[in-house]
Amino acid sequence: MRREIYVFLGLISLILFAFASADAEEVAQSDSSGYAVFDLGEVYVTAEQSPAAKDVTVTTEITEEEIKATNSRTVAEALTYMPGVIVSGGRKNQPNIQIRGLDQSRALVLIDGVPYYETNGGKLDLNQIPVDNIAKIEVTKGGASVLYGPNALAGVINIVTKKPREKPVAEALLEVGEYATSKLSLTHGMKAGIFNYWLNYAHQESGGWRLSDDFKPNPGAIIRKPGTTTEEILEDGGFRDNSGFKTDSFWAKVGIEPSRDAEYYLNFHYIAKEKGVPPSTVSENVFTSRPAFSGFVRIPRYDDWGIDLSGQQKISNELVLKAKLFYHNHVDDYASYSDQTYREKIAVSRYKDYMVGGSMIADYRPVQWDIVRFGLQYRGDSHEERDDSYLPFVEDFSNTGSISIENEFNRIKNLSIVAGISYDWFRVTEAERNVTDKNTGDFLEQIALDEPDTMEEFNPMIGATYILSDSTRLFGSVAGKVRFPALSQLYSTKSGNIGLTAEKSINYTLGISHAFGSFASGEFAVFYHDISDFISRDAPGTTGIYRNYAKISLAGFELSGTMNPMKDLFLRIGYTYNDGRDRSDNRVTENVTYVPEHKIDVGINYTVPYIVAPVDLTCTYVSESYNQLPTPQRPQQASIKTGDYFIMNARIAKSFLKHYEAYLAVNNIFDSDYESEWGFPGLGRNFYFGIAVKL
Repeated sequence: MRREIYVFLGLISLILFAFASADAEEVAQSDSSGYAVFDLGEVYVTAEQSPAAKDVTVTTEITEEEIKATNSRTVAEALTYMPGVIVSGGRKNQPNIQIRGLDQSRALVLIDGVPYYETNGGKLDLNQIPVDNIAKIEVTKGGASVLYGPNALAGVINIVTKKPREKPVAEALLEVGEYATSKLSLTHGMKAGIFNYWLNYAHQESGGWRLSDDFKPNPGAIIRKPGTTTEEILEDGGFRDNSGFKTDSFWAKVGIEPSRDAEYYLNFHYIAKEKGVPPSTVSENVFTSRPAFSGFVRIPRYDDWGIDLSGQQKISNELVLKAKLFYHNHVDDYASYSDQTYREKIAVSRYKDYMVGGSMIADYRPVQWDIVRFGLQYRGDSHEERDDSYLPFVEDFSNTGSISIENEFNRIKNLSIVAGISYDWFRVTEAERNVTDKNTGDFLEQIALDEPDTMEEFNPMIGATYILSDSTRLFGSVAGKVRFPALSQLYSTKSGNIGLTAEKSINYTLGISHAFGSFASGEFAVFYHDISDFISRDAPGTTGIYRNYAKISLAGFELSGTMNPMKDLFLRIGYTYNDGRDRSDNRVTENVTYVPEHKIDVGINYTVPYIVAPVDLTCTYVSESYNQLPTPQRPQQASIKTGDYFIMNARIAKSFLKHYEAYLAVNNIFDSDYESEWGFPGLGRNFYFGIAVKL
């Protein structure tokens, strides 16, 4: 680890020394991308000036160019290099996205302002969303605005797609890598008068990914219930066992903009994925009694499709309305096998979900210096599942809604004050369970379950931003946030608890940003999240059911900046310090799992003179964190840490024949052997070659 860090620091030192005397030059942004940002994908009403509510907390944006520089193929990969965000890999062969130590189910993930999640557990695999259709990814940490509604305890991830400009666009990209890895992307968009459309098809597949040459196989355990525990090697190195996947996606956007005061769009997406699920190197369970279940898994179907209607209409000079209607559908199959050979299938579970709903925001400006925003949200969530194909489906259905009002006051020069409050609610209206014979597993009957009381919360916020000069801005906010329990936490067969209430947090942010001319810019912000009624299965005196017993605090700061010492060199750096503490009355330890204290992100872009070939280096360092701790439920349980790790990726590209670009990328240059989650080794050194054409 030290060798890699020393090489990395030396590289930065050489670059800075070489260009320390260079004159700073402002690099004009190219407007030749061929696409525009889909402004209806923003949560707020489209306006000439950014809403102050976005500026009173830490909001970080990843542009298409930055995504391209990291050679990210999916949304999850792009988020890996963002300050304050940790992306780890573990069970189900899907990434777990954390914002300041809070996992993805506690963040609000949006695509063009529309929620994107699986209704039972509250999150979906963001590795199935390709980046080819994305204009930017915006992450709001702490989620200060009340207009986001509930379930944004950690923050908001909004994935904003592309729409066409006046000139027609046609693009194609082909990428190949090791072990039958390939990617194909086709894009076309155009605008004709008041009509426009944007289409994208992407295909990605891989036979798997290579582990580090330094990976050392160790004996693991297969725990059979009923049966015995055997010791076996669960991963022997080389290419990761059962890590292959195949994804096809199609995205379509059709819009009409009859005037400057009105625009209406229909969005459609379809994603079909199948994937293997690499086993833990530590242990896997195999439950052979019907209905059977196993940790040796393939997911032959993981499909999402959705259709959204978005519109914005200026009613008068004072009032603008923005509305969305949506329907999203998800189906996945979970095929369990008897062992790591994946030959004997013992069960196939199926999960079916849909959500339907809408939102509306009214932007009312009674006077030039004051804006009042009204928000209304509703969604209905349906979850159906069966543990095996011989059982009938059971269904749960819940309703979530929010009514909010937010006022932006700009009467005092350079000062904007935002205050708001939301009423958020959650109600389950249907819940079922299959009853099976304890000895044979045969289906006996289907019963209706009790429903929890309606959960209601008022969540206020206040924030301010003040411009000291053209280059310095102060900002801060205090916001109450709520996250309602997931259906799986209420109704899981072994751990569900309908007595759960909502998790609550008060999020504090205070920061300053400053621009040093065109040479550099930076932002520094401190944060504190005070979380109560945190849902956990580790409470004392229970049999492993979920309970609202935990109190958690997350305190730290983020530092981010950019430097542009000359036209051909651009540097980006981010550092996050996060101190997670368990404040629960019955805690065994103050430590918290999956909260690394330190994260460093660095990006270096240098265009080689004469040959005009951009070279991008992307680096991330994540300090050690706990994956397991003693708990009130298991006070003797051992503490287990995953070690720190440092990853450096590189990409070099060259344009030729006017419309073509070829590139070579390598991930994990030093071939580091690491784990982001205990028992799940990360990617070793992997190479990719691609060629793109844009007409």
